[in-house]
Amino acid sequence: MFLMLYGAGGSPALAHPHAWIDLRSTVILNENGHVIGIEQQWLFDALYTLFIAEGFDSKRGSQKSAMTRLAETNLRNLRGHNYFTEVLADNKKVPLETVSEYESELRNGRLWMRFVVPFATPIDASETRLSFAVFDPTFYIEMLHLEGDVVDFRGPLSEKCTALIVPPNPAAETVMLAQALDRDVQPDDTLGALFAETVEVRCR
Repeated sequence: MFLMLYGAGGSPALAHPHAWIDLRSTVILNENGHVIGIEQQWLFDALYTLFIAEGFDSKRGSQKSAMTRLAETNLRNLRGHNYFTEVLADNKKVPLETVSEYESELRNGRLWMRFVVPFATPIDASETRLSFAVFDPTFYIEMLHLEGDVVDFRGPLSEKCTALIVPPNPAAETVMLAQALDRDVQPDDTLGALFAETVEVRCR
């Protein structure tokens, strides 16, 4: 399903999650100060990077081509899952367009990918309750902003906007359920939302 990670070889893990992504987000505004997309940076854990980067040629040009192909494959697979991104405007899902801006490279031995998820329609966050969450629905992968990180804004009137990262607060029984799931269990695509951060966007 995702990033060539599901079905990867190796010994079974004993609990969810099985992989980790450090997330950074930037809210993109148009000339009217309306939100038109979310730029995301994903920094994968070292173990997944080791698995996926095995066999990359050490020559820079060859590695760069391989990283570009990997990003294309990842994003093509993610398109059917809205790039693991859920955007709500007044509690209604915002349709997302296809990603066309992206890049990928190795950073300090970890796979890094940056891409922009565009909205189908600009959202005026001064008149609309806008929020978004980035998560793997099955919680196979944990995706969180780094502790103390802030969400950036880019574009005209960005100084009028702020964002609050609301941490997840799953019930104790939900945590126990995740800890009991092994790698081969039938995916539950409702679990990830319970462990997802919510980013609340406000503009004035």
